[in-house]
This record gives sequence, C-alpha cells and structure tokens, in this order.
Amino acid sequence: MQERGEETVVDVGFPRGSERTDGGSAHSSRSRIPARLTPLLDWAGRHPRYLWAAALAIAALVLCLCYQREAQTVQLASDPAAQALQAWQMWHGNPLLRGWWLGDVNFYTVELPMNVIIEMVNGLKPDDVYIGAAIVYAAVVLLTAMLARGSARGREGVVRALLGAGIMLAPSLVYGTRVLMQGPDHMGTMIPILLMLLLLDRAPERWWVPVAVGVLLTLAQVSDPLATYAAAVALGLACAVRACSKVARRQRLRPDLLFDASLVVAALVSVALAHLILAKIHAAGGFYFPPPKNGVGFAPLSELPVHSRLTGYSVLILFGADFVGQPFGVNTILALLHLVGVALGFWALWIGVRGFFGRVDRVEQTLVAGTIVILIAGAFGTYMTAPVVGAHEIIPVLPFCAALAGRLLGGRLVRARLEPVLALGLVCCLGMLAYNDSQPAQTPWHEDLAGWLLAHHLKYGLAGYWESNITTLDSGGRVRVASLAAGGAAPDAYESDSAWYNPAVSTANFIVSVSSPPQDVTLISASVIQARFGKPDHTYHFKEYTVRVYGYNLLIRLNAPTLVGGS
Repeated sequence: MQERGEETVVDVGFPRGSERTDGGSAHSSRSRIPARLTPLLDWAGRHPRYLWAAALAIAALVLCLCYQREAQTVQLASDPAAQALQAWQMWHGNPLLRGWWLGDVNFYTVELPMNVIIEMVNGLKPDDVYIGAAIVYAAVVLLTAMLARGSARGREGVVRALLGAGIMLAPSLVYGTRVLMQGPDHMGTMIPILLMLLLLDRAPERWWVPVAVGVLLTLAQVSDPLATYAAAVALGLACAVRACSKVARRQRLRPDLLFDASLVVAALVSVALAHLILAKIHAAGGFYFPPPKNGVGFAPLSELPVHSRLTGYSVLILFGADFVGQPFGVNTILALLHLVGVALGFWALWIGVRGFFGRVDRVEQTLVAGTIVILIAGAFGTYMTAPVVGAHEIIPVLPFCAALAGRLLGGRLVRARLEPVLALGLVCCLGMLAYNDSQPAQTPWHEDLAGWLLAHHLKYGLAGYWESNITTLDSGGRVRVASLAAGGAAPDAYESDSAWYNPAVSTANFIVSVSSPPQDVTLISASVIQARFGKPDHTYHFKEYTVRVYGYNLLIRLNAPTLVGGS
C-alpha cells in the first residue's frame, strides 16, 4: 500500500525483453514518471502539433519580453514616436490619416495596425514603441525559424529551425538594437514576406496559392517599397527561371510550369495593385506618401568602392558582428562571436547561388534572389550614406540568410554529428541576449522637456523635428509639439499632420530650441525665429533648451502647406 507523500510511478522504458539500440539493457534505461502525468504525455503523443504550438507560444512570449527589455537600452527618438501618434489618430477616428505627411515608408498595413491594438490596451506612451518593436522582431525570428525548418522533421527539423533562429537571436547592442528594434522600420515588412514564403513552402500547388501570395505581396508593398525588390522582384525572378528552365527542357505544359507562371503574374500584379491602392488612399483624402527620398536609380560608379564597403559593414551590423572600430571589451568579443553567423549565412547563400538553376527549391531560389537583389541595390544604389542608415535599407539580408542557413546547412551539420557544437552556440546566443537585457534602460529623448512644459502649463508649441514628436509622445499627448523646418521659418512636411499648422483648429504659443543637440539635427535659428515671430513675451532656459513664449497664436505667421505633394 502506498505511503502518504509517495507517488505511484509508471514504467515508460523499453518493452520487456527488448534491447536498446545503444547496447544498454532495457531495464536499466527505464524512465520512471508520476502516474498523474501519463495522460498528459499520451495526449501530447497523439497531438504533437498542439505541443509544438504551445512551445511556439511560450517561445514567442519569452522573446517578446527579452526584446522589449533590449529595445529600452537605446534612446527613443522622434521617428518611431511619429508612428505612435499616427496609430493614436487611426484609433480615434482617422483611419486614412487624413492630412498627414508621412515618410517614404508608411507602415500602414503592418506596424500601424499593430500599434493601434497596443495603444487600445496600453494608452499613448513611449512603451508602445518598445512593445511593438519587440513583437515585430520576435515574430520575424520565429517565422524565420519555421521557414528554415522547411519540410524536415524530427532531429533535423529542430536543428534547422534553431540554426535559423540562433543567427538572429541576439542583436548587438547600440547599432544592432538601433537598426532592428528602434520601432517601425523595414523589419516589420518582413512579416508578410516571410508569411508569403511559408505559404509557398507548406501549401499544395493549388489555384488559390498565387492569389494569397499576391495579397501578401500587395500588403507588404503598400507599407514599404522595399518589399517590391526583396519579395515581388525576387519571387518573379525565381519563378521565371524555373518556368524557363522547364520550357528549355521541352517539358510539356505541366501543372508545376503553370503554377510558376501564375506566381510570376501574381508578383507583377501586386506591384501595380500596391501603387493603385496608395493612389486611391491619397485621392480619398488620406495620407501623402512621397516617393523614396533618394530615388531608385544608381549612384555614380565613382562611389561604388565606398558603397560596397558600407554595404559590407551594414551586413556586419545586421548579424551583430560590427566589431570594426570598437574598443576592445565585452561588446567586441560578442561581435567577433557573431562572425560565425555571418559565415553560416553567406555559406548557405553561396550554396544557393550555385544551385539556383536546378538544385534548390522555389522558396530557396526566392531567398537567394531577394538577398542578391538587396545587396546589389545597397552597393550600387543611393542609400549607403552611413552605416546605420545603410543597414536599415538591407534588413532582408538577415532573415533571408538565416533561413537559407537552416534549410541548406542544417542537414549537413546533423549528418556531421555537430549537434553538440550547435547546442553550445545556441547557449552562447542565449547568454548574449541575457547580457543585452542586463544593460541599463535609457529614458526617451526630451522626457525632461515634456515634464517641464507640463509643469509650466505649456500645451501647444513648435520645435525642431527631433524635439517634436518624441516630446508629444513623452507627455502622453498632453503636450503637442509640431516640427519646424528651414531653421524655424516653415512647417516641416514630414511625419506630421497638416492640422497642427492650421490656425483655425490649433493654437501654438511657444517655440523650443536646443543649444546642444544629441544628434545631427536641423537647428532652430534664433535669428530666423526673431524675424518670423518677433520678440517673445517670456524666455526660459532649462538645461539645453530655450523656450520662447508668445502672447499670440504663432501659426498665423506660418504658411500652412497643402497636403497635395507634401508642399
């Protein structure tokens, strides 16, 4: 009879009389577990998909918490604050963002709807940006892991998935965190692109798949023109090569040939449809979405060496291996360890390039084509003006190479029995992530300014761009600071609402300038302010800020621009 405090146990070892494959006895290897757990284990054995779904949900939650903490190690600035304000307006009755001038990436179909949901729960706070950035990056890591696994199952499937996720798991501090987790950016565009690739990877070749692919491509391109090159062009190129190779081999009109041809059509249609949707939104009075700020052409050949060097350094930033120019210390050591991820990613890319015309599948061809297109655009295009700026523009290289590493190297590493080495690498990546999360959190820019303005009952004013949207967000919307351009002489038609400058609906009575800006900014000029607005009634000096307060509505001295054309 069982004594109190003891548990009945069940033998779940090998059947009696059987032998273990490793030569040990069945009896000695039997596991003993509590009997109350056997129904759960039986259920898990019958429903492995639910067990994987639960594990995925737990991983998503843990990663979101870790990435939210890491995102807080970089100071929040006005760019992501602008998207938080846009989402707030969408939730409060302006879904088309009427009157808004946006940047050349509008985030309208991915991050902004997600920010609306976050703000419905959390309110308008700086934390909204951190939460959104964490959700986006965690989603991209997990989607990359699922894509890296491909059709493999069992041990090889796990190795593939962990290899893809491990390469992305722990971004480097400062540059890596700033590029990958500083609020809305091209990283969010990867969600519909990776979902599209997963659909191609898992779904049967049916008529509805090209339709769904076209929808996802369109959503991505409405939000971000980068998706045209990273996804639509890449998919069209890969499927065109597949179709042409079948025609060259004089194959008959087979279903797979028609399927590839339909995907090419879906990619082309998505480009036109995305442009049509944006035009319709603007025609309906919605936001103005300018063309890419540096155009879509090629830079002069004389700039190719500089752009190639910046592209290479941007790749190191994306993979967390940006050791160049850093003083020797912990961050440099971690960056050097991340070179393993760079080597694995580009080894897989090389295998994909060699097998592009026959030995890799449709998804791998698309990943290879997308990576090559983006790298060529970086080296030959006009956006490699600085390392961090350039890294933003080639973000797809990271998840694409990570997925290729899992798909093209995972099986090889399993066959070489290198799982212990990979497990050690994963432990190192987890340690890097823990180290990143242990760093001190940074307060958002100009949080002190928002508090000072509230304390002095100053609710609506003007400032330079980098002091504007972030101060509004810091105050939870209780202070509104609109941005000025041209030294303070004109409204700034960038990430702002035209209603902010309309004296019929808004009243501004102060101007903020800074004496020691924290980064490259367009300064508010005292002489320009004096010429445009006259002498202030009161002038206050607080830290690096100068606050000029007037007794009239300053907006009557500004020529409020119209929305059309953003000017």
